[in-house]
Amino acid sequence: MTDYLFSLFLKSDAELSSGLGNELLNSLLPRGANGEFIIPASHLKGIMRENLFRLLSPFRTDTTAVCNCIFGHSGEKGNSGQSGILHLSNAIAVSASKILHVTRTAIADNGIAEETSLRTTEALGCGCHLEGKMSCSTTDPVLLKLCRLALLSVFAVGGGRTRGAGACKIAIQGFENDSPGALLREIITAEIKCSTSAVCCTPTGVADARYKTLKLHFTADAPLCLPERPVGQSNFISSGFVIPGTAMAGTLLTLLSQESPQIASDCFYSALFRCFPCLPVINAKDCLLPVLVSNSHKISKTVQPDSGKYLFGDLMIPDKYLEAEYHWQTQCANVSMKGTNGVLIVRKNNKIELLKSGDIARYYTAHGVINSSDEDKRDNLFSKEAICAKEFSGIVTLPEKAAELLCKILKDGRRVFFGKAKSTMGSGLLTAELCSLLTAEEEILPQVSLLKNRLFIVQSPIVYDAPPQTNSRDIINSVLLEAGWGEVEEESITTSVLFGWNNAALGEQIDNTGRTKARRVIVPGSIFLLKKPLGDLQNKIVQGLGCDRYAGYGAVLPHPMFACELCKADVRNPIAAVTSKRTALHPVYCGYELDKACQEKLSASQIANLMSCADISKDAVRNFLNIQKERRPDKNWEKWKCVYETISKHLEQYSKEEMYTMFRVWHDLRSGRKEK
Repeated sequence: MTDYLFSLFLKSDAELSSGLGNELLNSLLPRGANGEFIIPASHLKGIMRENLFRLLSPFRTDTTAVCNCIFGHSGEKGNSGQSGILHLSNAIAVSASKILHVTRTAIADNGIAEETSLRTTEALGCGCHLEGKMSCSTTDPVLLKLCRLALLSVFAVGGGRTRGAGACKIAIQGFENDSPGALLREIITAEIKCSTSAVCCTPTGVADARYKTLKLHFTADAPLCLPERPVGQSNFISSGFVIPGTAMAGTLLTLLSQESPQIASDCFYSALFRCFPCLPVINAKDCLLPVLVSNSHKISKTVQPDSGKYLFGDLMIPDKYLEAEYHWQTQCANVSMKGTNGVLIVRKNNKIELLKSGDIARYYTAHGVINSSDEDKRDNLFSKEAICAKEFSGIVTLPEKAAELLCKILKDGRRVFFGKAKSTMGSGLLTAELCSLLTAEEEILPQVSLLKNRLFIVQSPIVYDAPPQTNSRDIINSVLLEAGWGEVEEESITTSVLFGWNNAALGEQIDNTGRTKARRVIVPGSIFLLKKPLGDLQNKIVQGLGCDRYAGYGAVLPHPMFACELCKADVRNPIAAVTSKRTALHPVYCGYELDKACQEKLSASQIANLMSCADISKDAVRNFLNIQKERRPDKNWEKWKCVYETISKHLEQYSKEEMYTMFRVWHDLRSGRKEK
């Protein structure tokens, strides 16, 4: 992976649009997960792709293949798509930024503003300095030059680029002498290797009977969009809060295949390869093991006055199975409890904390898909949700050779990507360290003797073959008996239908796009209680449950009972913007209020005179109003009297530019009426 740090300097005001707004402010500036102003990576990537294609196409016949290699392309019929070698982060403002408001109307044939056409947008002021990172998963010098050429070809960002808005200059750290022309001249005749085909996995039949357990730690430097449901039912893409075991398994196998395709192949087909999901945690260094819990986990709605703490419990753990100090149902008899999804974090200090899913910040963006293969599609604006968790932790068991190689690869960390839109978000650093599977958990978790090795919670989907009408108890019983786990005493499981993509040899394909046939699964968070304690616990956990136990399916863990404390998510402060003191009302709204108060008492030309004063200074506006009050006839003053106090108040709180915006809105609304 080759990383480039770049700086972007705005040479004119940039009218960037997030796709979000309201009736008063039609377009807000894009903001990052911490509230900082950004230029979205997806916007930069779109301009880069368009510019690179335009620059190369007159000279090379393989321009489309080159762009697909660098930026990737979506799947189509007969093609499962391709990830590009380039990943781009958002360009983030590194200092306080000046924010402007741009107000426009559409002009009708008669030369006046069209009704309801008034639009006000936020703009990022000229001189703003932003920084970002471009990562390229290649060491090929020609491809790296192509990536730098694409980035340096960005001369303007945002809307109105053909009218001078958003002009910018980009500099790449360490390559300040690069220029688009010089790079293009070198690339025109160079040989470009565009092949990104995956390594074919072929089993050797050599089994490794020994395995090792690795603790994985992923530090995200961008929000992650991890869809749990098929995209296509609506234009909203929602995200889960965990990195699925299937995604983590695919990433680990890819890293292994880059060093040794044969070891990666053997690992893929090994029964000892068991990848658990990576779960969000706080203070990962103090975390022994995170466990996904479902809505059956309970927490009191408010802090209890006698103890100053929350009360916790789980519907699947009646008091009869617990020692007296853990009789949560008795303690919570008169306490309002609420179910919650989240993560139980087992700490080194013998405590278990609950990180609620609802406490993890979400990041929402709107994204227009321009390069759609469907030419007739017009409604292509998508809203996308991502999660802003910083740290993720999980475990994986691998054959000994694969574990040793993976430790070597991840010794200093490796940049990887998860989720949707991986070329612009979901990036982070992945590290690994050796650990002992469940040894620490068995010693620390408050498992009472009656529930020792009996209560388990599903961590990743368990694929089963039972008919659709089969009840949940029979489903889990058949899965447990097939794996030699014994019979179930109690269960609280939910089933669903799962589908995905898999270009490897395993998985029944429904067509040649790589999409696999939908399968019935027991969903993560389901809980079951065995009639008898499970023997040979560690090997059973490694083997997993259900069919298709490769690539992250069928992972279960002993239930860590319930939390004793609530884990608080970290809060990061955004960079403040430079704004003027103002009332709670936006200048555009105040322009509407002035028009409503004045109606047709003042003409458009009179308002235009006031607007021209605002273009000079706020003192000029004060002088103009004082003249109307003190020197002009009473008949004239009566027209201005209805708005005098309002304008005087805003003069103390608005900047000159904001006063001009307010008067411009008022003037446009008045011009739209037929003057008497």
